[in-house]
Amino acid sequence: AGEEDASLAQRALAAALTGFGGSLCANAVDVVKVQQFDSGSNRSVVAAMRDVARSEGVVRGLLVRGVSASAPRGAAIAIGEVTTYDYAKSRLARHPAFARDEQNGAEPFSLHIVTSVITGVVATTVAAPFDTIKSRVMARGGNAWTALRSLVAREGPAALLAGWWPAYCRLAPHAILTFPLLEQLRRLAGLENF
Repeated sequence: AGEEDASLAQRALAAALTGFGGSLCANAVDVVKVQQFDSGSNRSVVAAMRDVARSEGVVRGLLVRGVSASAPRGAAIAIGEVTTYDYAKSRLARHPAFARDEQNGAEPFSLHIVTSVITGVVATTVAAPFDTIKSRVMARGGNAWTALRSLVAREGPAALLAGWWPAYCRLAPHAILTFPLLEQLRRLAGLENF
């Protein structure tokens, strides 16, 4: 169990770092997207970025605004997806319904689909509080801690899961397409055991 736990911890760390880094890289576009939605604007992304940079500055308005919520969100989603998928797949693969094909030793496609559905549930649940806080910080300014305290004080802890169903409707299809495709690419590359 020690080796498996270390592997899970390593995967979680790698997922966290890539999710965190990806969110840092995409923060400016995320700020514009949230502000456009919040204001009902239909300006182009480039025009909106120019406006934000002019009014708030590139660093404060685009690169830093909301990053206290968006970067941890990226890390949480990546951990939720990558580690859940790998862990759930290894556990489900032990069940006779998901036994490897006796002729070619391949995992059944159903294993990848069921594992992806589970991954979507976990990733959505982990991401929901971060999504809510991120949207509020990017739309209204401030920082993640202030937004969290204000949200819980005004609306209660259940508000942290606001928008769970629409988020699941976005993340579940993403997982159901991404992970089985990843498995097929692993198989084609001869990397099934990675």
